[in-house]
Amino acid sequence: MDTAGSISGCNHSAGQVATADRLRLSVVIVTYRRIDALASCLQSVMTPDLPEDAQVIVACNGPDPASQEFLAAFAIRDKRLEVVVLDAQSPAGARNAALRRVRGDVIHFLDDDVTVEPGLFARALRTFAAQPEIGVIGGPNLTPRESSRFQRCVGQVLESPLGSATVRYRYHRGGEVRRADDRSLILCNLAIRRSELSKLNSAFQESVICNEENILLYELAALGTGMLHDPGLAVYHRRRSDLAAFCRQVFRYGQGRWQNTVAWPRSLSPVFLIPALFLFYLVTLAFVRTTTYLMPLAAYLALVLGFSIIEAVRARDVTTVPLFMVLFPACHGSYGAGFLRQLGESSLRALASRLTLLRSSSRNHASRIELGQSYSSSADRREGMNTGLIRESSPPTGEERGSAINP
Repeated sequence: MDTAGSISGCNHSAGQVATADRLRLSVVIVTYRRIDALASCLQSVMTPDLPEDAQVIVACNGPDPASQEFLAAFAIRDKRLEVVVLDAQSPAGARNAALRRVRGDVIHFLDDDVTVEPGLFARALRTFAAQPEIGVIGGPNLTPRESSRFQRCVGQVLESPLGSATVRYRYHRGGEVRRADDRSLILCNLAIRRSELSKLNSAFQESVICNEENILLYELAALGTGMLHDPGLAVYHRRRSDLAAFCRQVFRYGQGRWQNTVAWPRSLSPVFLIPALFLFYLVTLAFVRTTTYLMPLAAYLALVLGFSIIEAVRARDVTTVPLFMVLFPACHGSYGAGFLRQLGESSLRALASRLTLLRSSSRNHASRIELGQSYSSSADRREGMNTGLIRESSPPTGEERGSAINP
């Protein structure tokens, strides 16, 4: 998508001062077959807090009759809702398609399984109006209060320093409003000036599996866009309800991290490599089992036990210690496996592309040699024919005549 062409024409640039009530808002949500979560999301969004001139775009990313029927009925009751039905594509592609419809000066991206706190949009608009140099504002996504015991534990793992390291503030409300980068901003709760997106050829790279906002934020940061993390700008985000779903989610995060690295190599932090390197270390334990070599594993298990106890105390439920001792390694292992999986796939594709290029180059070289040989052979034949013609047309010498008549 040519974002510059399709979302240009903003009334308020980042360099102009505007009051919050003059900044128009567009909310973008992508959904697919999660009607219950979507219903809760829209119920929290379509409140008196949402400006009357706001635009809420919900993009159905693939065949979803139940959601489409629900949304059609909702749109009749509230004209602020616009529904976009798309062929199935990547979430990034669906967001790009929704962006073609936006009219607001500020675009607030939400996931379909979040609920927003009252005052969320007004708070974001006030910040944009008061700080025209700021182009991106985001806040944490918190665990809903009504979550199950397992989901609450997942949320604690995600906001723990051991679970999410440098990106923990995506899941944790803490600190003051501050300058930020991709480490504390996340797409399920991210507001961006439309004028900032208009600087890019494309908002989201549609080939990435997930974490597409990271690449967008890298590009905006390179252009000098100011970014803020506001702990008060919070949404509540449903956590995965079982271990398999949690592992699949974090596995995709690992895949996305490698894709981010390919697109923006400087984004790779040594912290992101630790889970993959630790997995490699665990594999080598099958071959090396000295006491010294086991020390990193012992240190890791001690860390997991210590943080599991800390999180169980925070949860006020000591019986969750065993669950945390499963969730922390599951988080690290899934992330590392996803990172390595995507790295391997990318390497194989690069190798296949290289081999194809080499084969093509070899065939072209062989063709050039064959063509050169063919040209040389043709030239020799032409030279022979020309020589013969000259001899036939020239008068014979005496020696030649003698050889012809004297056997």
